[in-house]
Amino acid sequence: MADYKFDGQRLKLRGTTIANVSGNNIRKGSGGSIVANIRDSNIRSGSGGSVLANVKGNDIRQGSGGSRIAKMKDVDAAIDGPGGVTKAAPWFMFIR
Repeated sequence: MADYKFDGQRLKLRGTTIANVSGNNIRKGSGGSIVANIRDSNIRSGSGGSVLANVKGNDIRQGSGGSRIAKMKDVDAAIDGPGGVTKAAPWFMFIR
């Protein structure tokens, strides 16, 4: 059983909201400013910036191509809940 829970909108650690997903935007805590966004399979900095990571198949890769950082099974082991890129983005920003 993973420590983190993701319901498709909020990433929680034992009841405390670590991050929330609103549309394509990832925000710290319960509200706050945008720390990342999701566009296609890319995780981007801020509200539109450079590509930090991307998800291709079962791999999470650095930048827009790059070397593998982790596999989705690593994300699934850390976080209970649904999602592909939507679950990988908060993992990349707050857990890894």
